[in-house]
Amino acid sequence: MSIDIKIKGNTDTNEFQDAEVLRDMFQSSLGMASVKGQILIVCNATLFGQETKDVDLIVIGNFENYTCKVNSKAIGKNHEELPARSRTAYVNNFCFTIETKRHRAEDIRLDGLHMLVKYNDKLSDATNQSEKQKYSLKNFFEDRLTFSPYIANFIWFRNVSWQSIKNLLDNNSNLYSKHNFLPSQFTFQFLMQLACNQKPPYNSSNPDGSYKNFCSYNSLKKDDYLDFGKIEEIFDLFTRIKNGSGQLTRRKIEHITRKLLDEQQYAQAIGEKLIVISGRAGTGKTIKLLRIACDLAINHESRVLILTYNHALVSDIKRILALAEIPDKVDNYTVNITTLHKFIYELIIGFGLVKNYKDPEEEAKQVPEFLEKYEEFLQQLIDYIETGLIEEKEIQELMKTRHDKVAWDYVLIDESQDWNELEKKIIFTIFGKNKTIITDGVDQLIRSQKKCNWVQGLRPDTDFKRTNEKKGLRQEVNLISFINEYAKQVGVNWEIEPKPELMGGKIIISSSGYSKELHVRELNRCKECENSEYEMMFLVPPNLVSVVKEIDDYGNEKERREFKYAEEFRNHGISIWDLTNTDLRTQYVVELNQHRLLQYDSCRGLEGWTVVCLDLDEFIKFKMQTFKEQETNELALETLEEKRNRFVYLWSLIPLTRAIDTLIITIKDKNSDVYKFLKKTYEKYPDFVEWIN
Repeated sequence: MSIDIKIKGNTDTNEFQDAEVLRDMFQSSLGMASVKGQILIVCNATLFGQETKDVDLIVIGNFENYTCKVNSKAIGKNHEELPARSRTAYVNNFCFTIETKRHRAEDIRLDGLHMLVKYNDKLSDATNQSEKQKYSLKNFFEDRLTFSPYIANFIWFRNVSWQSIKNLLDNNSNLYSKHNFLPSQFTFQFLMQLACNQKPPYNSSNPDGSYKNFCSYNSLKKDDYLDFGKIEEIFDLFTRIKNGSGQLTRRKIEHITRKLLDEQQYAQAIGEKLIVISGRAGTGKTIKLLRIACDLAINHESRVLILTYNHALVSDIKRILALAEIPDKVDNYTVNITTLHKFIYELIIGFGLVKNYKDPEEEAKQVPEFLEKYEEFLQQLIDYIETGLIEEKEIQELMKTRHDKVAWDYVLIDESQDWNELEKKIIFTIFGKNKTIITDGVDQLIRSQKKCNWVQGLRPDTDFKRTNEKKGLRQEVNLISFINEYAKQVGVNWEIEPKPELMGGKIIISSSGYSKELHVRELNRCKECENSEYEMMFLVPPNLVSVVKEIDDYGNEKERREFKYAEEFRNHGISIWDLTNTDLRTQYVVELNQHRLLQYDSCRGLEGWTVVCLDLDEFIKFKMQTFKEQETNELALETLEEKRNRFVYLWSLIPLTRAIDTLIITIKDKNSDVYKFLKKTYEKYPDFVEWIN
């Protein structure tokens, strides 16, 4: 046989066994001596950087002189759709994703065109998962190859016969032409029949305008080319990134995947009470939350959701979970993280608070003016709950219909003090207090000036268990001393107890900008400590983010945001993953030599070995200018100016507590109050604070 079939992937996985079975089926059904070509089967692929990262099998191939019979529609001249009939199809090239399932026939259900599979007595939407894999692979190819072939997606039931699948389809001819289900045994011709249902082949014309009696199946556009060597290389991205990760990332992965000890004071209360992890910035709350999440997933086979409103933190944790190889399947244990707003968005659609006006029979696909009317939607959800329109029955139904979005065994909430009462009530209604675990940042408020009280009306130790984290587990001793003194200078109540064994720490304050020489010196120092560029993070104020107006592919004007000095950084050899850029397609950094760069507003929960705070005084100035007093129902013991200063300077401690070893601060205005506060702090600690004029 002249078709070369290669399998790439971990040989110790079920997916590799599936790939071998697939290869054998291909070989037995492609046994034509005249056919030439190659097939690459990638098993257990990790699409590093994509929202849905795990794909069981990816099949890519090209042929010469291979034809098969299909019964399908075709695309003719001028994109005319030709009716379904028996056709001879030349298969030139193809790209497939195949999700493998080992469920028994009695453990799968068909809901319309959606195949549901059982996991922990719940039904998971395998069809939706398969669709997400297809689009993740498309984005992955576009990022790595600059183009993507058309991708057909399939679900392969390894333990289900074709007769059982036909029984599920119930002889519905409409479903026969639309399903993407593969039985335990099938031929390549069967696979191509389903592929042609998803993407009809092209039927070219004769000179007289009549259609030729054969058609062609191509997944590539005219000028695209499958370079199998390059394709194999891009699927090595995950391994390359994991092996090249800095010691800070490796240490974090090791920590979060370590088993939770039962003797820890809160461990036995998980699942029985509300868990509250309380502490100021740098006391390890987010890492502890991640460790609990991974323990629940890995050791208790739970599906765990982490909620935050910080997109940059979502990005950072998705990267860590990917490197820790936590699966993201709908019918397996997993840890996922998303924003609070995205979760509420899914609830609004799932509970039918918005309608699909184009097709009232169909579920709405989007929520118009969601952010503008966010508070109204929250209140509407609460009204539905309080009037009995949303009760346990409706919640359980939503768990089934939107399993991958809503059906979680536990929900973990980062920085819960910044939520509002309506959001808290919605979470408690859907998940219950005993399935909720929160971190409480005490006085770290960003979204509002009023702290959300999650334990109001609850009994300590009976209804909730609280831990009080006091020691600085992130920063080295010198940094904690510096920040404690800075807090005194700016007049806010703040004190973190250093951990004596975390010796060292360095602070650099520059009133002359951030130079290439300073960068090279500190990056080399960062690397000497076995860290990569990822562990050296940049924070910028709004005035360093520019808005560029562009025209999209449809002729519409759009705005793109990006770091103001991106080109200057590139000229200095500083490669950044610009989180201020609204055009990013990947979910997180996918190159070893890229620094994270994001706005101050997005830095909470993140950390770096070295953190560069650019124009810190400009950020504080912006916060002062945009401060608006909110009603907090507290006694008016402070003036507006006192309240503003306390709120803003507490805010300024958040970026200063992101660094583990080295904190670099640049100041633009030498006459600013921040400059004076930092100068006095430097004068107290000249031994480990470097001042650059």
